[in-house]
Amino acid sequence: MDKKIKVLVLSGSEDRIRSIIKILDDYGFQTAYETVVDPESFSLLLAKSSWSVVIAENSLHDFDLKDAIRLLKKSHQDIPFIIISDTGNEETVVNLLKAGASDYIRKDDFIRLPAAVENEIKNAGFRRKHKKALGRLKENEKRFRLLAENASDIIYIYRFRPKEGYEYISPSVEKKLGYGTERFYRDPDFACKIVHKGDAKILYEIKSGDFDFTAPVEFRLNHENGSSIWFEEVLTPFYDKNGILMAVQGIMRDITRRKNAEEQLAYLSFHDSLTDLYNRAYFEEGLKRLNTPRQLPLSIIIADVNALKLINDAFGHTEGDRLLKNFSKVLKRCCRAEDIVARWGGDEFSMLIPRTNKKDAAEVLNRIKKICAASKGNKIPLSVSIGTATKTDKGENFKNVLKRAEDHMYRNKLLETKSIVSTIIASLEQTLFEKSEWKESHFKSMLDISVRLGEACNLTDKKMDDLRMLSSLHDIGKVAILDNILNKKESLTSREWEIIKRHPEIGYRIAMSSHQLSNIAEYILTAHERWDGKGYPQGLKGVQIPLLSRIIALVDAYLAMREGRTYKKPVDKETAIREIKNCSGTQFDPSLVKKLVKILK
Repeated sequence: MDKKIKVLVLSGSEDRIRSIIKILDDYGFQTAYETVVDPESFSLLLAKSSWSVVIAENSLHDFDLKDAIRLLKKSHQDIPFIIISDTGNEETVVNLLKAGASDYIRKDDFIRLPAAVENEIKNAGFRRKHKKALGRLKENEKRFRLLAENASDIIYIYRFRPKEGYEYISPSVEKKLGYGTERFYRDPDFACKIVHKGDAKILYEIKSGDFDFTAPVEFRLNHENGSSIWFEEVLTPFYDKNGILMAVQGIMRDITRRKNAEEQLAYLSFHDSLTDLYNRAYFEEGLKRLNTPRQLPLSIIIADVNALKLINDAFGHTEGDRLLKNFSKVLKRCCRAEDIVARWGGDEFSMLIPRTNKKDAAEVLNRIKKICAASKGNKIPLSVSIGTATKTDKGENFKNVLKRAEDHMYRNKLLETKSIVSTIIASLEQTLFEKSEWKESHFKSMLDISVRLGEACNLTDKKMDDLRMLSSLHDIGKVAILDNILNKKESLTSREWEIIKRHPEIGYRIAMSSHQLSNIAEYILTAHERWDGKGYPQGLKGVQIPLLSRIIALVDAYLAMREGRTYKKPVDKETAIREIKNCSGTQFDPSLVKKLVKILK
């Protein structure tokens, strides 16, 4: 294939144009190009020059790509038309492919562009040669056969009279369908025997002559291996002087990849990519279909996954996504084939249940909650708030039913909030204890010494309550750190140390996600600051560091020396006190050091 190509680019983005030309040149093409953003310029350039390919970005504001495809067809030039598409434009892309676009490239799969360009240019070359050769078929049969036998498309001539059967079929049929040409020559009805049952009517219409030959036709044939191959066929009929159909000449192009892409795009346009449930768009369409008197009573269940933000902050979005997937599986277990289960958005889900009364809907709701309560394998319990409502009166607006279900759900969430948060915090604490190298005695010592030091500082009752909670949760952010880094016996790499230093910020976000922990969030964030300003994450200095954070930092350091770490042996009490004194005024608050030494002695 000639690597010199001329590209007509439909894009208003200089960065996108440069990216297109660069990736083509890097692939080995010698690329000449022009750019357009309006129909008039596009028509002029089509008429002015011969182009190898048109590459169009699916984000032009003033130029509908359907118009561009229509102008290209009007020019009677067989030029490949390739679309570069954003994710989320699946339905638009499907319509453009149906209108005549050759291929599409998603922006997140941009590396595939050069190969697609090369393939479509080759195919266009074959088609142009085929068209030219078929026009001279009667004059140059030998030349036609030579070209057809080297083509990737299936080319054939089928006669109906005087004797029915294949006059010619190209050898490419064996490559495409697995059957040798002799099967077709021997059995005139062989194509009808291997046509997909959903498309059988098309072939019989062609054979009967009761068919519109002016437009391409799409159908499936069954491969010898059992798979189905999609073809697009262009047919040319031949009639005698009395208008009786004598033969057809066909070119069959394999469009399986395109059809699969269309099906996938159509699927994605109505499904949530994370949970594989229906999305909100499909739910709303399904509601229009089911909101009829025949489907009454029509019930709806609204569900909200609790504390998703806290989970994302604590364990990362991967764990949050896993929780959403697990809940979607629960909903699938509890629904019937005729029900519509959808991810409404974010952490919200909806279930539309036709011909189901209020009592039965409540039973479904309770079954969902029981399965969630019994579910295992999550880092924190799968907790959801659920509400339901039922439409029984055909005249009632379904928006009112939806609002009743939401109100029910929010009321349940409000009643259960304290229990939910307590359970999640307990789960986080347990996870922290399991990940930590410390034994239970460490946390008891941490609480005991912190309280004694807090009393020595004359803290208020509220501050003492915060200190007690802080003593066990100051390192809560470590739940998001990998165990192999937390408990590594060798020295940490600089990259691993940077990961460790992120845990105060993670802990802060976790605490801020919970009303019960929000009052200690700032102390968690600053528990690793130093008196001399060399701590992290903010580099606070002296009394800029909250008192409770200074207390926790001192007690934590003392116990770390006394009990040892995976990479350091424990020391005796006198050595630990001496080290704390040495760090007074640098790492630790001097006044707190004096108080702690007095308590320890």
